[in-house]
Amino acid sequence: MIARHPIRFPAFFLAVATILAACSGGERNAALPSSLPIAETVNGERVPQVLLDALARERKLDLAIAEQRAAAISELTDYILLDQVSRAEDYAKDPQFAAQVELNRLQGNANATMSRFRSTTQVDDSVLQTEYRQQIAKAGRSEYDFRQLLFASEDDALKAAGEAMSQPFAQVFERWRTQALQARAYQRVRLNQLPPALATALAALKSGETSKVPVHTEYGWHVLNVGAISPFVPPTFEQLKDSIRETVLNQLSQQRLKKLRDSATVVAETPAAAVVEAAAKPADAKPAEKPAN
Repeated sequence: MIARHPIRFPAFFLAVATILAACSGGERNAALPSSLPIAETVNGERVPQVLLDALARERKLDLAIAEQRAAAISELTDYILLDQVSRAEDYAKDPQFAAQVELNRLQGNANATMSRFRSTTQVDDSVLQTEYRQQIAKAGRSEYDFRQLLFASEDDALKAAGEAMSQPFAQVFERWRTQALQARAYQRVRLNQLPPALATALAALKSGETSKVPVHTEYGWHVLNVGAISPFVPPTFEQLKDSIRETVLNQLSQQRLKKLRDSATVVAETPAAAVVEAAAKPADAKPAEKPAN
């Protein structure tokens, strides 16, 4: 059985807000030709099939399956009904309501535009192979099993590391595990999966060794003990080709967006003088007392 999705705002509207937001009267957005195939009619309003297709893509539903098509139709009908209410009640006259709708339209349009960037960008296999080689190089040639004690305090980390120099790490691990922020064992971890400082420290250790000095990262102070070090056999290019293509397309889309930002002329309005004055005024400031007569 296909579960009916609850109405979510702005989740679906972000996908099709560009189509819905500009509608008026009983017709849909002028960007959709009236000759388009119709999926349903709601209170006399013709709803084009492309809207149903958009919802199906968003929900990953197969419209060829009757049950899934019914679920998509039901959800789309809810959106249309609520849109009709908002127009009938003229909710858009409220600036806050209109701003929320416009923000959803902008987000939906931005997402659709980035998706179009990706779908219209051609990437040669030579580019994908270069990215593949770079990823494999970053992954390194080994996978590590290791345990770590993570501390908020450098002093505690130094004590634990010092004890590990003269005692089996298993004993130190058990003694400190309740005081540490984290006491955990990891298996088959590659260096590119770790913060740079941890990767550097781990690469310098041999199997059975413990870091003599705690490693500091944004998460705290790490005491590391290496177990097995195994050769890493990377997946083939063909196995990773699709995921690498996604990575490259994301990179190219972000580069295009950055160029748009860099070439844009943006002038931010300064707040009104009264707002600035109010913000600068101390919260505990008292009004001036009226002079005595």
